[in-house]
Amino acid sequence: QQTDPLTVFGASENKMLVMDAIVHSADVSNPAREWSVTQAWADRCLDEFFAQGDQEKARGLPVQFLNDRERLSRPNSQIGFIEFMIAPLFAAQIWLWPMLCEYGDCLSANIGSWEEQWESQTSPSEEEAEKVRSRVAEVQDMLSRASLR
Repeated sequence: QQTDPLTVFGASENKMLVMDAIVHSADVSNPAREWSVTQAWADRCLDEFFAQGDQEKARGLPVQFLNDRERLSRPNSQIGFIEFMIAPLFAAQIWLWPMLCEYGDCLSANIGSWEEQWESQTSPSEEEAEKVRSRVAEVQDMLSRASLR
């Protein structure tokens, strides 16, 4: 049984949920922008994390993995961020509001660009590269399916 979208979205408790989701999407939307914006904001965020890690290290505190400039792969961190945090959120919203498909297209292209950077910077084994390619392809497929509903 299908429920009328006006009934679902018209309920006051659902209106707040939808508005919160849209505001949250706007807050984390940098990976869904054109590549130059995505890359610039990823660098800014990671530089902030690294500055915190530098302070932790200077104080003799354990450094969290995302804050360790010596161990973290920038491109791989972005692949994971998009895969686990951003793409599922945007896929759900694209499914609900198909006119948002442009964001899915950018996400798909950007995770592919991060994959290319990761491969060129790390020279992974073929097995490791295939695992990441498969993860990226799954994300791209999820975003494509969301826009085709």
